[in-house]
Formats: sequence, C-alpha cells, structure tokens
Amino acid sequence: MKFHKIKAGALQFAIMVSAIIAVLLSVFIVLVHSHSLFEKKSNLLIETIQQTEHVLFAELTNFSVKKDTVFNLLEEEKNRTSKLHKSYWGIYGKVYAQTETKGKGFERLALVSGWQSNIDRTALYLKETNRPLIVVGNTKIQGKSYLPARGVRAGTISGNSYYGSQLVYGTILKSNETLPKLSQQLKNHLAFLQKMPLPTDDDLYINLKQGKTYTNSFTKPVKTVFSRGELDLFDVKLVGNIIVRSDTKIKVAASSCLKDVILIAPEIEIESNTKGTFQAITSKQISVGKNCELAYPSALVLTAKDDVEVPSNQELKKHIFIDKNTSIKGIICYLQNETKNRFEPQVLLKENTTLEGFLYCEQQIELLGNVYGSIYTSGFITKQYGSVYQNHIYNGVISSTELIDEYVGFPFENLDYKVVKWLY
Repeated sequence: MKFHKIKAGALQFAIMVSAIIAVLLSVFIVLVHSHSLFEKKSNLLIETIQQTEHVLFAELTNFSVKKDTVFNLLEEEKNRTSKLHKSYWGIYGKVYAQTETKGKGFERLALVSGWQSNIDRTALYLKETNRPLIVVGNTKIQGKSYLPARGVRAGTISGNSYYGSQLVYGTILKSNETLPKLSQQLKNHLAFLQKMPLPTDDDLYINLKQGKTYTNSFTKPVKTVFSRGELDLFDVKLVGNIIVRSDTKIKVAASSCLKDVILIAPEIEIESNTKGTFQAITSKQISVGKNCELAYPSALVLTAKDDVEVPSNQELKKHIFIDKNTSIKGIICYLQNETKNRFEPQVLLKENTTLEGFLYCEQQIELLGNVYGSIYTSGFITKQYGSVYQNHIYNGVISSTELIDEYVGFPFENLDYKVVKWLY
C-alpha cells in the first residue's frame, strides 16, 4: 500500500473550513433560538396588551366608581395578574387598567362616559311643567323628543311667527315631571371638587411663569396650580393631569393653551378667541367669549346651591353664558334643584353658537344658537324686545341627527360606557 503525503496547507484549509461551518451552525442555532424566544416574548406581550384592554372594557358596563384599587389573579400558571382603578376626571369617568405577566407589565388609561346610538338618542327632553313648548322664528327641532302633555305649538314674538313646515321633525313622546338622572355619585364628586383639600406636598404644586409649558402624565400624581385671589392664565401651556384652582376667579386668556386640564373656581371667565380642550367647573358663573373653540371632550359644569330668596340686582347671576360665534364640543351641565330667579336663563347660548354634544340643565335655557346632540332641561326662556317669554325657543336649533354616532359623553346611569379618549 502506498501512502501519499498531504501538505500541511491543505490540512489547515480543511480545519479552517470545518471551523467556519461550525461557527455558521452555531450562529444559525443561536438565531433560531433567539427568534423562537423573541416570538414567545412577542406573543406574551400581545396577550398582556389584549388582557389589559379586556380588563378595562369589561368595567364599562354599568360603570360606577370604587375608591379602592382592585387586584385579580388572571392565570396562575402564567403568573398573570391585573390591577384596576376607577375614578373621575371632572365630569368624565377615568379607568386605569394594568396587566402583568411574568414580570412584564402593560397599562392603559382612558376617559370614559355613556354612549347612545343614533336610534336611541334624544334630541330634546323637556320636563313636564303643565306648559306647552312654543316654537318661534327659524326654530328647528329634529329627532326624538320628550315633551309635556300639552305638546308643542307655534307662537309669535313681536310679529315674528314660526316658519317651519313641522313643529317637530321626529317622534314626540310624553316627558315626566323629573329629568332623567345623572349618577348621584357623579354629582357628589362634582360638588366635592370645589371644596376638596389642597395637596400637602410642595412638589405637587406648579408655580406658573409666562411663556412656559407644564406637562404632567395621568400615570403620575395630579399637580395643582392654586391662588386664593384671581388667577390669570396668560401665555402659558398646561397639558395633562393638572388642576387649576382659585378661591375667587380664573381668567383664561386667548394666549394660553390648555389641554385636558380642569379649572375650578366660583367664577370662570374664558376670553374671546380662546382655543383649547379643558373642563371648567364652578359654583356661580362661567362666561365664554366670542369666537372661542373648545374641542372635544371639553366640559362646562356649574353646580349651584339652591336659592333661598330672589337674588338682588347686585348679586352675581348664576349662569353659563356662551357668546356669539363660539363652538363647543363636549358637555354643558347646570345643576341646581331650586331657583327663585324665574325670569333669567341659567344657560344662555347666543346667536351663531354651536354645541356638539350634550346639554343638561336643571333650570332654564335661552337657546339662540345650535345644539347638535341632546338637550335635557326643565324649561326654556327667551328675552326679546323688552319682554320675557317662558317655554319659548326663538331661532334655536336642536338636532340629534347632526351628531356623529361615535359621540361619547352622556353621563347617565344605566348606560354602557365607551372610551372618550385614551390618556397618556
């Protein structure tokens, strides 16, 4: 047998090729393992996200607020737990949900409120007061309406009669002697906001400076801007989980930029040309100037004490006043069981104003503008040509069909709730 010598270079080449193949195989194995591990982690994250949303959405049926955070064990074998907390942010509900799986967590936070479909939505609910509703001028009521037993009639004010072809463009049903109720829990919360204690931690206060931007996440403790005297919001930007409070009055300048914050004071004045998305909550008066644009989901809320006697001329009128050419998307709400001021409107929408959403007034409304959505009220009043006309609408428009079906913002009991907006 003959033996052939192999050159050392060839042997080295073979060893090098083998090493390269081994490295490539190792890299391939690591890649396959990494891909498999990444896929498992991705699937776990997707399941965690889906479970978080499931926990949140499950709480929107028969929504009610509970003070305590609720902890649940969802799947023991996957070490999956959930945390849920429900509260209010102004007039809207707020839901926080978190799911944790094997140490990995995901959280969602949303504003929520009641929803009605176009079919179920009410255009007008006028409480039974043994008086008919009188429509005058270019008034138009379109959609399902609940009216007193004496119904609706055409009227005349200073020679101006009713110009429509129908008194109501939609179904007419009989109203009750009481308005559909807002949640008592919500009403208690709105009243509490105006007397709640101030924070004791100095780190939870914001000292405003002109030209500055202040942002606070809803996952962090709420921060407060406070003044015992009149508070002017001029050339500042406030975003997120912030409450602005004054013991007397808040003025919002057009140079300010407010997003998702809450204003609380006995009197709130919003200057003309202001744009923003915020809630104003007061006990005496809210006035909104001309050409303002308050985006969805804004809210103007007044919770007034009952009048024990007729207010004097010098006393500040309790009302929500919306001036001409202003647009509001969201909620207007006036809460007061009894008033002695029978000849003044408690909510006044001037000419060319537009509300897209929900108007709830336990007293009287003067409607000279347009409401695309729903009105619930105890009565209407209009002051024209030196006279006061009760239960009259003069040139006002109410249309539930003009409001998009996706609108969320009816804070009634016994409604399914949906997400108003996701918070950050």
